[in-house]
Amino acid sequence: MDEKPKPSAATGRPFLSVHLKCCNVYQRIYPNAAGDAYAGWCPRCATAIRVPIVENGGSSTRFFTT
Repeated sequence: MDEKPKPSAATGRPFLSVHLKCCNVYQRIYPNAAGDAYAGWCPRCATAIRVPIVENGGSSTRFFTT
């Protein structure tokens, strides 16, 4: 049987994991259409989240708390 390997998270669509203290939930946020920031919102109270994407001097962290 030739099964195709499933794509890993490292090769899929980029995202950041965010813990939203406002409602104590975790959310993935993805790059916006312009590609200049990760953007999303809290699924419970709709608080907006925006993390700028910078060329140099950014963070290697993939998990944030707001």
